[in-house]
Amino acid sequence: MRENVDRGGKYRLLRQTSRWARFAQVTVHGAVATEPEVRMGDVFGWRGRSYGTAPCASRSDDQRIRAEAREGAWYALMRLPEEARGVSVSVVEIVTAPADTGPGDVKFAAADAVWQAVGQKPDQHPWIGEDGSPVFP
Repeated sequence: MRENVDRGGKYRLLRQTSRWARFAQVTVHGAVATEPEVRMGDVFGWRGRSYGTAPCASRSDDQRIRAEAREGAWYALMRLPEEARGVSVSVVEIVTAPADTGPGDVKFAAADAVWQAVGQKPDQHPWIGEDGSPVFP
């Protein structure tokens, strides 16, 4: 992000084989900053907009999912060239599916959303292994 322009990124991990399915969607907003930063917004606000207030209560894995998104955003920022790391990333939405979102999926989606927001990819991109689990080099 070389210009003083705010940009967003959104990535949907959506993979299925005959043995497994993976799903996670993360939306971020990036802005030019003096130092890299990751902030969390009301990432589960979509639940209330989609289902009303009753299902919006925190689920037991919400903290883990938030932590994974934060980890993925930092992972992405630290793999950018030094001169491109001056980005403040706000994670604004995380969408998961209880049956299809596994460990590492949100991290994978968050990293790709950040790279989309800044318009750069790392030299070695994470991938989905044969067992369906994300692999982070």
